[in-house]
Parts: sequence; C-alpha cells; structure tokens
Amino acid sequence: MNGPLPSFRFLERISRPAPLGLVFWDIATGTPVADGLSVSVTRQGRSDPSRPLIANRNGVWLAPDLPGRSAYELATGDWETLRRTYRIELFDTLGRFLPLAFSAELPSRGVYHWPGWDMLPPDPLTPLGADLSPPRISPQRIPLFSAPARPAPPARADVRCELIDSTTGKPAPWAVVAAKHDGVTRGIGLSDRQGRAALFFGYPERPRPSLATSPPAITDYRWELDVEAFYDPPAGPVPEVPDLAEVMAQLDHPRDILESTLSPPELLPSQLLTYGRPLVLRTSRTPEGSSSSLFLGPD
Repeated sequence: MNGPLPSFRFLERISRPAPLGLVFWDIATGTPVADGLSVSVTRQGRSDPSRPLIANRNGVWLAPDLPGRSAYELATGDWETLRRTYRIELFDTLGRFLPLAFSAELPSRGVYHWPGWDMLPPDPLTPLGADLSPPRISPQRIPLFSAPARPAPPARADVRCELIDSTTGKPAPWAVVAAKHDGVTRGIGLSDRQGRAALFFGYPERPRPSLATSPPAITDYRWELDVEAFYDPPAGPVPEVPDLAEVMAQLDHPRDILESTLSPPELLPSQLLTYGRPLVLRTSRTPEGSSSSLFLGPD
C-alpha cells in the first residue's frame, strides 16, 4: 500500500518509576560498580520469592517491582502506605568484593538513601565521598569492600592483614580497618569471615624534590601509615553475609592493634608504605614468636 502514513496521536503515557534504585561504590577505586554483581530484594520475614536487580546504563541497579506488590499497586498506589521492610543481598560473581546485606523501607523514589549514614561520624569514612569537597560520606552510595583475594587495582596502594581477636585467639570476622596518612583516612577495608582484609587506595601525594637534588625513583617514595581497627564480635554464629548497619556500628568499638602480645602489650606503631610494594601488617612479638597475623587488643 502506497501513500502517506495515517497520522496518530498518543492517548495516554504511563510512567512507572522503579521502587528501588541503588548505586554500589567501589571504595578502592572511587567508582560505581555496574557489572558482575548478583543483587536481590526480598520481603523481610516473608517467604515471597526474591526479585533480581538489573543495572541501567548509568550504573544504577533497579528493581522493576517488589515481592508481594503488584505492578498495579506500585503504579497507582500511595507509596507511603505501601512501604514495608525489605532485605537486599549482594554477591560479586567476579570475586572482587565481599558480600553485603541491608534492610530498606520500600518502595522508595529516586536513588536509595541508606538512613544509617546520618548516625555515623564522618571519620574514618571520608573515602566513601572523597570526590566531594569537603570529603564526606555519600548517603546515596552503598560501599563495596574488597575481597582479600582481589588483586590490587592499578596505581593503588596495597595493604593486607589477617586479624585475630587476642581475647579469643580466633579470627576477627567482618571487622573494619582504616589506614591514615597525616591524619587523613586514605583507605577502608573489611575483613572476611576468616579475618582477612585488603585495603586499596590512591597513594598520598609525593613530596616535591628540591632543586639541589635529583628526583628519587618512584619506588623510593615512602609514607607513614597509621592503622585503626573497629570490631564488635558477633553474639552468635558468624554470619555468612555481613549486615551493613552492624558493620558500621562497629565504629563505636575501636580496638587496639598490637605490635606485641607479650606483657605488657605494645601498640602497633606507624607502618611504612613503599610505592609499588604490598604492605602486610602483622604482630611481630607473641609468646610463640613472630606472627603472620595482626592481633586486636581487648574491647
């Protein structure tokens, strides 16, 4: 059939905002993570099947719908009255990040704002918003902590340790570790279920050479790091997946890091970070000799 096409007009346009949108943030590189994740949402305390989230081209992970809610309810209902508690769980299929879980009141418009940030101190959490001025945490980002087996990203400092609770002699799972230089937090890490942690972060600025001397080789640059640990041992069995709120609540539980467990115990001094070389933290003196682990003092 030839001739002009018939004209038409839209009678109605329907917009369906997603009831959940999340931005996951790689603390090590300061970039959003838009691939390789398995993210699901389920109704807390209910047996409804979980729903997978998908990432859009802007790196936002979206849930098109919610368990226990029909598309009609979400499109036409009042989201304030529809809001219930849901559970989000995340796993990295590429092995870069530790798993994570948290609860959220959903549906929620826009990129999800985790309310727990509002009750936490900005220090030592500055790397979560290091691109902001002044540095601060970003409420619309969910942090992802590097897995201990992750290779160091290019041009990033590499600090590793295996944490032991000196009170129990057992690994310290899901503990927060922070590294500072000149009083500024440079990196944050989280130990896994076996107490192993990896921190990756950008190197501090290199000092400018004087005109009277030749500039040193890049591998000759060194910086002093001060390391902090925050740990509140779980009351029951160690969870397979850490809860974001419980992880961050540990910031109220700083723990001494020990250079020596001999009597009297000695605290870990500043550590020397060398450009291009991994820094492995350990307790050097114990009754059994030098340790390959890093011991945390009593709470």
